[in-house]
Amino acid sequence: MTPFASFIPESLETRLQDGIAHALSLGAEGAEAFVSVSRSHKAKVQNGALEDLTVSKRGGLGVRVIRAGGKGFQTGLATTTDLTAPDFRHLFAQAWELSTLGDEDPWLRQADPSGTDDLPSRFDAAVEAITSEQRIAWALDLEAQARRASSKVAAVRESAWSDGSGASLLLTQKGVRTPDVWSSCSAAIELAVADGEDRQAAGHWDVSRHPSLDLSAIGAEAALKGERKLNPQRLPAGRYPVVLHPEVAVDLLGIVAGMLDAESVLKQRSLFAGKLGELIASPLLTLVDDGRLVEAPGRPALGTEPWDAEGLPTRRNVLIEDGVLKTYLHTLKTAAEMGMAATASAGRGFGSQPGATTFNLFPLAGDVAPEVLYRMVGNGVLITEIMGLHTVDPVSGDLSVGASGLRIRDGLLAEPVDKLTFAGNLRDFLTRIVAVGSDLRWYGSSAGLSILLEGISMGGA
Repeated sequence: MTPFASFIPESLETRLQDGIAHALSLGAEGAEAFVSVSRSHKAKVQNGALEDLTVSKRGGLGVRVIRAGGKGFQTGLATTTDLTAPDFRHLFAQAWELSTLGDEDPWLRQADPSGTDDLPSRFDAAVEAITSEQRIAWALDLEAQARRASSKVAAVRESAWSDGSGASLLLTQKGVRTPDVWSSCSAAIELAVADGEDRQAAGHWDVSRHPSLDLSAIGAEAALKGERKLNPQRLPAGRYPVVLHPEVAVDLLGIVAGMLDAESVLKQRSLFAGKLGELIASPLLTLVDDGRLVEAPGRPALGTEPWDAEGLPTRRNVLIEDGVLKTYLHTLKTAAEMGMAATASAGRGFGSQPGATTFNLFPLAGDVAPEVLYRMVGNGVLITEIMGLHTVDPVSGDLSVGASGLRIRDGLLAEPVDKLTFAGNLRDFLTRIVAVGSDLRWYGSSAGLSILLEGISMGGA
């Protein structure tokens, strides 16, 4: 049995195809089935003792039926988590009935079959072979590595190893079939460091498609993050040159990508509505989303998939090039409505309609090492953590969030600072980029790097 068939057997596909045929017999213009199945394991330890060992299985089926109307199309969606049913005709019939309740949409589109899965396998059989004893041992080793990295680690709230695998499949009446099977492993630690009366929390994590994570590096990074927060000082309010840590850059660029969702643009809920072809950021910034990226530095790219959730072959999309907005993230529907080329950017869960997403989101690296950026700053701030980015106004771009980090004095990292207010407008931050680091780092399926911003207002508590 193939890895894919162990999750989604041929008999299930046959029943789904029968359901699609039944929907068409009811008069449907189109019918789709999207199924997703996964299984995962986790071992969690705390201060040298096993806290939890869990196994979970998830799976579900969503069927979408498309009804032709006088001015467009109506859709109905029905879902189930029971994949053992002898047939799914009842589910497609339910979706057919629900389609009468939706508004007509003249822009609804479906993909024609195209592309092949010519990408390296996203599945590693070694993940399925991991034992509970190995998971526990790796979680304990991660905790030990963090304690070994710093004598200031006072407690470990959680040290965990997780792994899982799964598969997904889209079938449509047009003949689209998009089998995908994957595996992943992750390790994460949350700890407390102490120095005298001061105690600070920190954590770090990493993820891979294979059981080859560097536990020593993860533990050391978590300990370093904690040490860099101990005994923070007050930052006088003012304007400073600011370096964003790669992990912070990931979060900010993720907010930008979210505002490039064409659905939000069409609803005038995006800062970047009507800005195609315009300079929206420093010419130093190029932002890419690549669904077919094979290798991220040192590892297989985690967001890579052969097809998007509508059945289009994934592709490389340059979202911002040399500061110029080049494209929005489209589903087939928004591409048709805006008269734009499809970007193969659809994602979906089994219980949702397709929506725009990113696969492997990253900025192009510059040629400036972080240490050189600090020397360029002279006296400023390295921001290592931002809290509250979800409060950014997607229409105006205004934000006022909490932050913490390190002072930069005479070009060197100095004392921690916290309780900062990082305020302004997202557009200003994008246009104030004066240097981009060479230190591209991946955090899951998104990457960031050090970014130097000039003249940022910072308030200290």
